[in-house]
Amino acid sequence: MHRVLERQIRKLGIGSDPPTAEQWTRLLERIDHAYTAADQDRYTLERALDLSSAEMRKRFSELRDAQGQLVLASRKAGMADVATSVLHNVGNVLNSVNVSANIVAQTVRTSARAGLGKGLALLNGQPSPGKFLDEDPRGQKLIPYLTAVDKALGDERDTMLRETESLAKNIEHIKSIVSQQLAAARGATRDAKIVEPVNVCELFDDAVSVLSGSLVSPQKVTFVYDSEAIVIGTDRHKVFQIVTNLLANARDAIAARPGPGLVTLRARRVSDERIAIEIEDDGVGIAEDTLARVFSHGFTTKNDGHGFGLHSSACAAGELGGSLGARSNGLGCGATFTLLLPSGRPATKTTDPRAPAARSAESSP
Repeated sequence: MHRVLERQIRKLGIGSDPPTAEQWTRLLERIDHAYTAADQDRYTLERALDLSSAEMRKRFSELRDAQGQLVLASRKAGMADVATSVLHNVGNVLNSVNVSANIVAQTVRTSARAGLGKGLALLNGQPSPGKFLDEDPRGQKLIPYLTAVDKALGDERDTMLRETESLAKNIEHIKSIVSQQLAAARGATRDAKIVEPVNVCELFDDAVSVLSGSLVSPQKVTFVYDSEAIVIGTDRHKVFQIVTNLLANARDAIAARPGPGLVTLRARRVSDERIAIEIEDDGVGIAEDTLARVFSHGFTTKNDGHGFGLHSSACAAGELGGSLGARSNGLGCGATFTLLLPSGRPATKTTDPRAPAARSAESSP
């Protein structure tokens, strides 16, 4: 402010001589005017600051509301993703559950137990069962008949035990899918996994069993194992989920063209620390410009697809410390998906006889 005062003094012509009364009056007027202007400027500035602060508070409130809406929308989107993932992965398994349940129900409906009851009723209706068995032509046929019934009941028991075991495995896998997705939705670490010894050939068998029940008439697919017999330490349910999704894609790729198809399942050692699982099909193939996007969330080439299966499989592979890749020579040339996984421990050989096996599957008429 003293510089302003100096300028005003110079403008009034006040020098080394004492100022006159008129000069003092004019000087005071100018000083008063300067202070008044300064007060006005300060008031204007304070008002502008108040308005700016109010505007900033308003904008901050709007931003906070928008952030809350974004968080809510993100949660809803996350819930939708969780629901989509559960429906997709559980849907693959439910086909096999339905097939096993139908087999058990059909076995019970057509059980040979009725024949056993008829034979026992015939025997109990005889006044002399021993003589009836030795001399009566009907009695002489009863023992072979009951023997055949006993064998049929044994076969029924084996069938129901096999299908019940399949049901138990698939239900356990469904529970694992749901619990994993719920854990992800709640923000639990996705790195947490149960590591157990996994026989890759057994896992192939279970996955093929699941997909065999989802073939649509008159589709026919042959599944061939070209695999080393390997046991690794990993999360069985996640690997099963990935392999099942890849087999479902292979099934769909074959269904998109006429005629039967071939799916080859391979497992081989890449090193002492890693193995490779390959699913190769002779289906419609993948175009070069599509190949780079097959693992993108929401990308699909199917009319009724949602683009979640391969994306979730790639994410699951990453959670296991591995990766998922794809290759194809183009449309009409089939495709191969490769899952690289850490062995969890040095991969070991088993004596599992299914390594060179092949299985043909076709839809029920």
